[in-house]
Amino acid sequence: WDGLKLSNEVLGDWGEVISLSVGSTELFCHSNVKLETAADFKGVKFRTMGPWGEILTTYYGASVVTITGGEIYEAADRGVIDAFEYCPASINWPMGFHEVAKYIGIPGIHSPGAGSLVIVNRASWNALPDDLKSLLKDEFMTTAYQDLQLYMYEDSVAIQNYKDYGIEFFTLSDEFQQDITAKSKEFFMKEYVKDPEFKKLWDNLEEFVATYREQDVVNPRV
Repeated sequence: WDGLKLSNEVLGDWGEVISLSVGSTELFCHSNVKLETAADFKGVKFRTMGPWGEILTTYYGASVVTITGGEIYEAADRGVIDAFEYCPASINWPMGFHEVAKYIGIPGIHSPGAGSLVIVNRASWNALPDDLKSLLKDEFMTTAYQDLQLYMYEDSVAIQNYKDYGIEFFTLSDEFQQDITAKSKEFFMKEYVKDPEFKKLWDNLEEFVATYREQDVVNPRV
């Protein structure tokens, strides 16, 4: 629950965070070239945005293009972009991307999950009785878990659709995944040393990841 607490600390008087929506892991990319290693990204016109785009440009020599989701299909069809990332498989499939890109890269190491905060007006929230606050929090949290399960099911259906269509899947090498992790941390450490608030959030995240990995050893691998 630290995330909820810290979110409210960051927002201050701007609003009250009561829950979040949850999404599943994105596909690493759709592409017309295989991108299995760091060297494969050199000069590739790759649609993405934000920090991931900066990382691809700075460390891997990609030519990053930022366009809206609705422009991706035509850009890929015309060869304006060589590869792109967008969303989980269940969202990408109805977008028709299988018609304009012959490969899918996995795993979605750049975006292993997605979430959006549920934010309400703090004054209005404080005016509610405690029983309604508890009910709303429980309902939003339940919906978040249900949404995640639905995404995971629909993703599995979409993956099979891609395979049936004849899309070829490729997997990033272990070395490349480790390098992405290292380079991403190096990138964010620049902000870490400048912004005390970012440092606080990052340290909390690192603590959570360490705790999660301790218990993850009990999960089966086959």
